[in-house]
Amino acid sequence: MNLAMKRIEPRLFLIIEFRWGDSRLQNYDAILRNAISLSKTGVFWRLTLFFFTFLPLTLSIGYKRFTGGHSSAVIDPNISSSLRRYGIAPPPLGDYNAMNNSVYYMINSNVPFMAASTNDAVLPPLQATAYGYNTLLPDNESAALLDLPLPDYMSSIQASLNGNDSWRISATVNATVTRYNSSFDSFRDNQTFWREIFGTSDVTAFEDFDQNFNIGYLPGALTQDDGHCCILCHFRGNISWVGSITDLSSPEGVSFQSAARMFNTRRERCSGVWSINSTAVALVNGSCDGTRTSETLLSISNYTPFPIDTLSVLVHSLLGYAEARNKSSWLVPAFTTAVASAYWARFAQMLPAIMEDNTVPQSEYNYPATNELIIATTATLDSTWLLYLLLAMQPILTALMFILAATFYASPIGKGFGIAVVLSGINKDSLDLLSGAALSGELERPVRLDISVANDVQSTGNNSQMGHIQYSIDKVSARGKGLKRGKVYS
Repeated sequence: MNLAMKRIEPRLFLIIEFRWGDSRLQNYDAILRNAISLSKTGVFWRLTLFFFTFLPLTLSIGYKRFTGGHSSAVIDPNISSSLRRYGIAPPPLGDYNAMNNSVYYMINSNVPFMAASTNDAVLPPLQATAYGYNTLLPDNESAALLDLPLPDYMSSIQASLNGNDSWRISATVNATVTRYNSSFDSFRDNQTFWREIFGTSDVTAFEDFDQNFNIGYLPGALTQDDGHCCILCHFRGNISWVGSITDLSSPEGVSFQSAARMFNTRRERCSGVWSINSTAVALVNGSCDGTRTSETLLSISNYTPFPIDTLSVLVHSLLGYAEARNKSSWLVPAFTTAVASAYWARFAQMLPAIMEDNTVPQSEYNYPATNELIIATTATLDSTWLLYLLLAMQPILTALMFILAATFYASPIGKGFGIAVVLSGINKDSLDLLSGAALSGELERPVRLDISVANDVQSTGNNSQMGHIQYSIDKVSARGKGLKRGKVYS
């Protein structure tokens, strides 16, 4: 835009100086040289040249202030379909290889929710809300940990992104969903139920570093409809570090029964939306419709949470709800999220063994997502009306200059106007006023350059009309004479 303006600008300025200005030699020189500081240059032209010199610089600085915009488009990525798969796996951490331990996976997944739920003055959300990279709360009594794009797929995405570029991926995937079983209170005093569930396993208990409370975990049986159940709670008892409850009639057993909460975990179909940039991945939102998958992971005891690993994390994430926050509206969401993350982290830890276990179909941990939609977003300028006005300023000025120069085409100022043109038509008898400026180029006073247009008719072989232009120093000629159509001037 600046180059286009600089192409038209000098000719228009020369025409203006000839038709309405003083036709001063110093002004013509300043316009041709685009020089602001030449001596004896008129104030008008100093200001005009200054303005048009710094206009492109000002505009180039100005448009960079309109940051914060973005442009998005639905894409079909140039990534092999064999890589575009989802499953049970933590996101890649760059060049860092995390220890293959459910403790680390569980902490990383659960920390965003823990940070969001620390303030009881803020109520849990009423709609489905996402936390971190795979944690979703469909409601206040359930939590889902969604399967992610597998590490090879995630790494290929991040390698293709630069700066503030990002992808927004929508897909329907499998998820590990935990629900609070509110009907459990009806079984609290049912000793037959307790003997049945207690007969399958002891309660693993962990001291929560408080003399009054411990946290206990009792896995239950896998049911056809509700999935894998577990009982988890804080209870009073004399447990030192890590222990177990083998007698339900003991004080610890009675305390555990009175405080117990049941949670059911199963694999379901959920929809998720992820935002991925070159360094991070975040689950933006999602939903679960309760459709259960036919997966077999929960039926294999080795793939369900390992109590010692799980309780060592839960004792910290659920510690505040033992007494100080036992009436908190975040209590049930905190428990469901903790249980779901415990199951998901155990699955992720056992993934190498799962891959080698022929009893678990590959479609349960490595599969293409359905309804996958990818929207690529790149950073652009913020497209406000001020930005459009700023970007249009130079084209508008250039167009006006072109129209004005074309309108006053009759002015004897050609596109080749310069020192060679002036010397070719100068009246040599008028050059005395220029003496003494051969080296410095500075004259003692402003000097007028008169441009005379002579329309002399000369007979030639083809009867064409001829004319000539003459330049004189400090001569005065009549205004308004200009070029005429059909004449040839020299």
